[in-house]
Amino acid sequence: MKVNADQLEPFLQRQKDIPRAFLITGDEPLQVMEACDAIRLQAKNQGFSERDVLHADNKFDWGTLLGASNALSLFSEKKLIDLRIETKTPGRIGSQAIRDYMQNPPDDKVLLMQMPKLVGSARNSAWVKAVEKSGVVVQIWDLSPPQTMAWIAKRMRAAGMRPSNDAVRLLTERVEGNLLAAMQEISKLKLLFQSDDNVEIVIDDKHVLESVSDSSRFSIFDLSNAVMMGDMRRVQHIHHNLKEEGVPVQLMLWTLSDLSRQLYSASFSLKNGIPVSQILSKMPRPRQKPFQVALQRMQYVDWPPILKKNAQIDRLSKGQGDIANKGLGRVWSDLLELALILAGTAVISE
Repeated sequence: MKVNADQLEPFLQRQKDIPRAFLITGDEPLQVMEACDAIRLQAKNQGFSERDVLHADNKFDWGTLLGASNALSLFSEKKLIDLRIETKTPGRIGSQAIRDYMQNPPDDKVLLMQMPKLVGSARNSAWVKAVEKSGVVVQIWDLSPPQTMAWIAKRMRAAGMRPSNDAVRLLTERVEGNLLAAMQEISKLKLLFQSDDNVEIVIDDKHVLESVSDSSRFSIFDLSNAVMMGDMRRVQHIHHNLKEEGVPVQLMLWTLSDLSRQLYSASFSLKNGIPVSQILSKMPRPRQKPFQVALQRMQYVDWPPILKKNAQIDRLSKGQGDIANKGLGRVWSDLLELALILAGTAVISE
């Protein structure tokens, strides 16, 4: 059957037994990622606790799919086969392998396939029809401007905000259909304007403009790019300007911690055989090149001390820890140290 992306989660929740095969196809990375995450979670909740990840490129041996479907678990547990098709079509051999699989899908396996958007006649090919007959096909479409506005409004409300129509319209215009960028902007708005009592945040167009102007004036994302490119002098220059302009340290820490987590996750993925192209496809195109530069530099570093450094700065910014009495100056000093470490300089802590 076919299921729309926005109806996938309610559909999954209604199923007593999860379908044994899914095809997620589309080029909008956030929607693809969230659809796959929802399926993985539902599969895990229904006992499919093991997981095999297969990457089907031009050199992929499609016999591996048959082998994975027939493999017995060490502890007789049910398994999710996570098949990432990295080409526009699976080709003749791959198409036949999927059709063969769909003729008799095993009861102890769930097959999750994700691939780029199917175009033209490929959407009606025999292998897609085979999945559609016995499983679920989810076609991910790029959102139109009105759909993007509705999506942004819904996400802002889910984040505890009550946005005005003008705020939603302005944010929609800013992100130009990039949902990953929209989520970053929503996170930044919440960080900048949330109150300590956790009440609903009223957001209007002035808040969005202020957030946008902060990014432009303070170059908070310029800092992230300079760090990724390993430009030490520019990192120090931007850090000094941000400090002088009074950027909230929480926003600085959010930017650097988010970059730390992304680089750590990407490094882990590389070690597990996931191609760089697959990692980069989940982020906005302008960010891909600098992130790849940073990943090449950081993939072999010792990550635990860096992640610990993030946590230390977070505690310090909240007035906690043994050195909390050293004040805001120490927070800014540690933020520069973290930025330089991510940029590739080994800095010894005081």
